[in-house]
Amino acid sequence: MNIVDIPTIKKIGEEYGWTERQLELALANAIRLSYVDRGMLVEVDVNLDLADITVRRRNGFGEHGVWVDINNPILPTTKQLITTMELMQWGDGAPGRILEAEVAGFRDAGIIYRIQDDKFVFIPENLLSVMDFHEKPPVGTRQVVAMCASVEPVSKMRIATRRGKEFVAAVTEEYYPDCITAIWMGASNSWAVIRMKPEHMSAWLEKDGINVKHLQTILGLRRITLIPDGKGETDQEKRDNEIKHFVNNAWKACKIQSLEPNRIIIHTPLEQQDPRKLRTFQSMLQKIAPEREQVIL
Repeated sequence: MNIVDIPTIKKIGEEYGWTERQLELALANAIRLSYVDRGMLVEVDVNLDLADITVRRRNGFGEHGVWVDINNPILPTTKQLITTMELMQWGDGAPGRILEAEVAGFRDAGIIYRIQDDKFVFIPENLLSVMDFHEKPPVGTRQVVAMCASVEPVSKMRIATRRGKEFVAAVTEEYYPDCITAIWMGASNSWAVIRMKPEHMSAWLEKDGINVKHLQTILGLRRITLIPDGKGETDQEKRDNEIKHFVNNAWKACKIQSLEPNRIIIHTPLEQQDPRKLRTFQSMLQKIAPEREQVIL
């Protein structure tokens, strides 16, 4: 059967940012649902280029039945088609679920991703990873995304994210379960400081830090700094130990002159007085040790 209103169908597809193949799948699903409402199961093939629809229904029972073409198939209304498209837009999984997705296109500085079953999710500009924000990945690139609870109001696509502490924590836990004990984010969510059990840290750093570099690429971060859980007999000693590890691993050229319960005095290298680097370092130190007054010399 010929499709009568192809311009309307394609116009709807343009508004949703869909390809013709995606539209064909949506129309086929809408036709199937129209028959399900009448208690019938059918096979459907749609070809927009040829303006053709083929619908078949099984005639008979079980393996002895045959598929018979329907000469005048039922077509869905525009509202039914849009409803089906909106159902297809919803990603599989609850908020926070980690999914592998493929870059399918771009819209309003954000990225449209295809996930399983030809469903789509959208990451707006403010939820892109820092690396993706500065340089969009090519179409077809496979990346890890985390589902959000919200819906993009125009396209009705579920929103996902590749940014922030929750995303970094969820993906890290997925790849390396039961390793991390804390995460701090800084430098506009481009730098992650990850605290973990000491026995896991050596494995992450072996072979020139291959695991850390791999995770950094997956998360789209510019930098990951690892620190082990603090050692000591008291909570104060453990906190001091963690802070020492952070300063040494984040900026090795810095020297701690004094470390007190409510203050830390640090000497920065004279030859590396980059104001931006210093501000970023101080900001992260404040997040990790908010109880300490900083004195930077």
